[in-house]
Amino acid sequence: MTQNKLNYHRSNNKKFSKYLLIGTFCTLIFILVQPTFLEFTERDLAYHMTIEHTLFFIIGVMSVQVAETVLKLLNSYKNNNNNTLRNSVFSAIVSLWTRMLRKIFTVNQYGLIWVIIAVALLTFWHIPAIFDYAELNPPVHIAQHISFILVGAMGFLAARSLGESFTLLALFGLNGVMGFAGLMFSLLNKPIYLVYSVSSHNDAGTFMLVCCVLLLLVILPAYLIRRTLFHIQVRYSSSSVSQSTTPSQTQK
Repeated sequence: MTQNKLNYHRSNNKKFSKYLLIGTFCTLIFILVQPTFLEFTERDLAYHMTIEHTLFFIIGVMSVQVAETVLKLLNSYKNNNNNTLRNSVFSAIVSLWTRMLRKIFTVNQYGLIWVIIAVALLTFWHIPAIFDYAELNPPVHIAQHISFILVGAMGFLAARSLGESFTLLALFGLNGVMGFAGLMFSLLNKPIYLVYSVSSHNDAGTFMLVCCVLLLLVILPAYLIRRTLFHIQVRYSSSSVSQSTTPSQTQK
């Protein structure tokens, strides 16, 4: 009876986590499409690069998880209503989405592809002339934002495919690049991006250095602790299973 209650609570927690993920994802999208929010973040290069772009990266990461979650929910609904939905448009949409995700995750076994594309996109959009042009042309600016969402999604797929070693390397690499760029921006006396002032560049550099410290002192240790606890739990579960099977094997 206790085990049934435990399984019931776990099932409810998983459902709550799924709906929380979808709700957070929709809320972030709603915030980012608000003109007042975009006007605020684009007043200063610090807000533009550290707040706005970071949120687009986060949406990219969450988009992969939301796609998987929604697919599971739709498949569950489809299976529960198989007779009535077998030939419906809904069934066709679920099947199309399933095939599309399978193709994406098939490519995902070559995780370096995502890394190369993501780095290329980031480098391209941060070339000064292109960055200024995108800032002054709304359609190009929208394309830049969509690209940053793709960068977040591809970074998440690469981390999933290449494992913990790549994730640690990416965190240290991001920390190093951000620290170097932050130091450079904070000491500039001439603007790199002409659409922003020198003081705006200096503010962006300060923000980057603060983010660099937070990444090094908060995010990285939190990730290491989480992974350590996960491995301890897996090892404990494996030892429990082996101990429970030993008596039966002895009787045989």
